[in-house]
Parts: sequence; C-alpha cells; structure tokens
Amino acid sequence: MTDNNPFPIVLDRLILRPLEASDEERVVQLAGDPDVSWGTRSITYPDSVDQAASWLREHMDMMKKGESLSLALILKENLTMIGAVILFYELRHERAEIGCWIAKAYWSKGYGTEACRVVLHYAFNVLKLNKISAYCLAKNIASLRLIEKLGMKFEGCLRKHLKVRGIFEDLLVYGLLSEERKG
Repeated sequence: MTDNNPFPIVLDRLILRPLEASDEERVVQLAGDPDVSWGTRSITYPDSVDQAASWLREHMDMMKKGESLSLALILKENLTMIGAVILFYELRHERAEIGCWIAKAYWSKGYGTEACRVVLHYAFNVLKLNKISAYCLAKNIASLRLIEKLGMKFEGCLRKHLKVRGIFEDLLVYGLLSEERKG
C-alpha cells in the first residue's frame, strides 16, 4: 500500500481491503455459484472455477499497475469475504467504471451499496475523477437497484450486447458525474 492509499477501510459492517492471493479459494467458491456469476461480465458459469482464479490474478495485477482499485468485501463480524467491488480507471480521461458482486447469502442487505458509496467517494475525492460509469444486464434487477441507489443516471442500452449462457442480453449503461454526486 502506498501512503496515500486509505485501504483497508473499516466500516460499520464491512472491511474493504485490496484483493490478495489468499482470497483465491473464497473467490472460486463464490464465483462457482451460478446465481452469483450470471450477472457478472467477467466471470461466467459453468467455467467459474478456472475463471475465478484467473480473475483474481488479473485484478491483483491491474491494481499493482495502478489500473484499478480491486477490493474484497470482508464481513466485519466474522472476517468472511462476501464479494468484491472494482473500480477500473481511465485516468487520462478522468473516468472509471465501477462493478460489484456479492455472495448470494448476503444479497439484499445493503452491503454492495455501503461498499460502492465508499469507492465512489474515493474516486471523486481522492482520485479527482470526473465520471464513474456502471454497466449491468437489463435483467439484473438487484444491480439496477444498487446503481440507482448510488444516484447514477441512465445513459443508454447496448442491445443484445453480451452473450450470457447462450443468450444475447441487453447491457444498460449508467453514469455519475462529479458535479452530480452527493458527498
């Protein structure tokens, strides 16, 4: 960690810390759940086990290169990893893309919102970014709710943009500008 990197951050219910090699078993376990992996763009079931390990290495490498902020969501009460939040930078354009996934047992409890709000604050206040984007499958209602809770604005639909489990799916695009944020 560099001196200007505030992570890990301890919140009321979560600890946000950079992904580590020791997270591999848990990432494989979580990504192996088709209900978790179906909504992501980078880990696809049924190849989740192999892809999860590769995903972890790729994200750790990007963070070392300064291309992303790749954080594990750790449940404070028992130190269990329950998901991840990722911020992919394009610093030249002062923008980034945010993504988040959570283990099924922890859905609808506000953990994703809690973690993403901290990452957005970091992106706008520390990195001084102008825009954060988020993408989600049109049928991923939970992600849509999270994106809307973050105050992001709908920017468009990329029709039949991704092939997920053999079906072409629409990808929704959202964005939040620095001047639109609250806090």
